[in-house]
Amino acid sequence: LLARRLSAIVSTTPSYSSLLVCFNPSLLGRAALHDLLQQLLNDLEQIDQPRGVTWEIPACFGGRYAPDRKQLEVALSTQWDVIVHRFCSIEFTVRAIGFVPGFTYLGGLPPDLHCTRMMTPRARVPASSIAIAGNQAGIYPFDSPGGWRILGRLPFAVFDTADEPPAIFSPGDQLRFKPVDETEFASLAEQPRENVISVSVAGQ
Repeated sequence: LLARRLSAIVSTTPSYSSLLVCFNPSLLGRAALHDLLQQLLNDLEQIDQPRGVTWEIPACFGGRYAPDRKQLEVALSTQWDVIVHRFCSIEFTVRAIGFVPGFTYLGGLPPDLHCTRMMTPRARVPASSIAIAGNQAGIYPFDSPGGWRILGRLPFAVFDTADEPPAIFSPGDQLRFKPVDETEFASLAEQPRENVISVSVAGQ
């Protein structure tokens, strides 16, 4: 769809099993868009999903950045250092961006780290918090309410309306977390984002 470079297509947002297509109705009518999408679906070949960017990103899983530590230790019947080591050994895949702008849904959480949501959601989850719920992990893009269980935080912003695109991650990207202590976290938080993350592109 993007390869067609149609001016009527404003943006596309993929999720697990659907695609949001925003379009300009003054340039392309709804019926015409439907026909175009149906044609593309008919012509679509089954291909493997291409890998996106691979990120290695620092995160702090201690102190005030892990407010649900005790609850997770009880829920998972596992000591905290084991939980963190297990979490950081996983290469997560960005599955979707939503439910609020920039929220990063991460697939790949193993069954031994699955947990329920909080019974009473927090009124405020700090920006860049890393959390888990059910069979997913996620990263909160800005301060917002939330009911996922928080186990860490990134020392940089993942969403900025001044950037294009505003969200740093995209569906298909791979993420691996590197644990840092609170002292290193504070130091990294003072640096430009590009200085604290490692990025590689498939095929390069």
